[in-house]
Amino acid sequence: MKNIYRIIIYILAAAILFGAGFFTGHETAQTAAPEQSANAAKNAAALSAVISIKDGSHVLKGKITLSKDETAFSLLQKFTNKQHIEMNSSGNGKMVYVTSLNNKKASKNTGWLFTVNGKQPNVGAGAVKVKKNDQIVWHYSKF
Repeated sequence: MKNIYRIIIYILAAAILFGAGFFTGHETAQTAAPEQSANAAKNAAALSAVISIKDGSHVLKGKITLSKDETAFSLLQKFTNKQHIEMNSSGNGKMVYVTSLNNKKASKNTGWLFTVNGKQPNVGAGAVKVKKNDQIVWHYSKF
């Protein structure tokens, strides 16, 4: 009889220890998840830029997370892909040119120009490196 009581006590003790460890670990995981999410959101906000597309009658705007060596053009590609906006270009690298954006096509007298923080660069969109918190605006304009 004493052996049965010992076995029951050992089983109860093991169950209590297991249960305490399970709940302690579970609470830690629950409290860690919101903290990790907050840190991820903070890092994303710190490494983002704002992009706007102005075609004369509409303005589309969004915040885009930056990757290493992001350019004004690669940021436009990310934004248009994410928002399912039509965009076409010709050329590549530093010499890329946006030929159509949001169903507005460039022509002999009109086209897509861009500014970074209110200034129009004297190089192409593929050559302009974007930094955190930059404001990139693409606008449809007459030449």
